[in-house]
Amino acid sequence: ITNGAQAPFAPCPIDEVVATIRAERPAVVFAPHVETASGMILPDHYIQAVGAAVREVGGLFVLDCVASGTVWVDMLANDVDVLISAPQKGWSASPCCALIGLGERALARIEQTTSTSFACDLKKWLQIMQAFENGGHAYHATMPTDALAAMRDVMLETEAYGFARVCEEQRELGRRIRQLLESRGFPSVAAEGYQAPGVVVSYTTDPDIQSGKKFLAAGLQTAAGVPLQCDEGPDFRTFRIGLFGLEKLHNPERTVANLAQALDSLG
Repeated sequence: ITNGAQAPFAPCPIDEVVATIRAERPAVVFAPHVETASGMILPDHYIQAVGAAVREVGGLFVLDCVASGTVWVDMLANDVDVLISAPQKGWSASPCCALIGLGERALARIEQTTSTSFACDLKKWLQIMQAFENGGHAYHATMPTDALAAMRDVMLETEAYGFARVCEEQRELGRRIRQLLESRGFPSVAAEGYQAPGVVVSYTTDPDIQSGKKFLAAGLQTAAGVPLQCDEGPDFRTFRIGLFGLEKLHNPERTVANLAQALDSLG
């Protein structure tokens, strides 16, 4: 949104997105709730505007929430037709499946579809689920049942702890980690108002920080920065920190202290 090697990035202005949807009338619009190369999150008002515009032209709105952490999205309030999630980030479970939420419009539309994939036939998996919900049994392919059972347990644990409570923990931890990084001279890639609390991406000029090498030597696992592919300049260099997992969220003091200690060791 400004010039310079470490300028903050923001999503495309929502008015432009809505205008394009109305002009192009797409059958499907895909958007990431949290974009992990930049650490950007789409706020609810942005998602609501996209959802309303897509519905206006008769399309389906698919929201990728794999990297949302515990920042929950209300599908009904935001006109989201299909929500995609996964076990290994916000749910603190092992990667073993895709989690798909379908709204009423998507459920109606799926009956008219024919998949070209066996493993990714969403209508078939929906039928399998419905069979079990109705007290029956059905088989399509062998599933990683132990990992699925562990995921169920941690989802129930999160529910008992409180969805709203763990969402607030995610937001607070993200705020504190971003504040710490800014204070140490690592500015945010995401602009104010679009800073994801679960994926923090910061600028650096040090290639060993970008690659994660220096953090690894300090005992922390970080993710290497990757290009945005948005015409950023040759000096674009970042590193990424994921704040997923209930143990991080429930223990914010420890999480922040661990990062502060690692930053101290960088010199």
